[in-house]
Amino acid sequence: MNTRIIAAALGAAALVLPAAAVADPGHGHKPKKAKTVTFVFKGTFTAPGTVSVLSGNAHIRKGGYVGQSISFDLATAKIVAVDTNADQKVDLGDVADGDKVLVQARVTKGTKYVAPAEGETAAAIAARKLIDQTRLSTEDAE
Repeated sequence: MNTRIIAAALGAAALVLPAAAVADPGHGHKPKKAKTVTFVFKGTFTAPGTVSVLSGNAHIRKGGYVGQSISFDLATAKIVAVDTNADQKVDLGDVADGDKVLVQARVTKGTKYVAPAEGETAAAIAARKLIDQTRLSTEDAE
């Protein structure tokens, strides 16, 4: 009688194990998320949010962004500049065309510059911070 119980338990275990193996095809591994890194663009600002990139960090140089004009979405970006229009707040209106700026953006690691097709506009990169280096360095010198 004990052999019947053992045989029944082994038979039930044999039926349960294949079902458990099929239920988890990933073997417990989660898919990897794309890693984002900070891209630091340095260049000349032109309204309405385009920067002609002159230099930057390693991600900029390796991605082929140097020498290109990049559009930025500055709606949620922190603006660091001098209040040049005296409206008691620092915003994009305080950054003039031709100012040297530094723009920080979180972008997927390894992103390369892709020129937009003829007649199309490039997608804007969401910027986290824009620093007007021309006005800040002028104010510091005084």
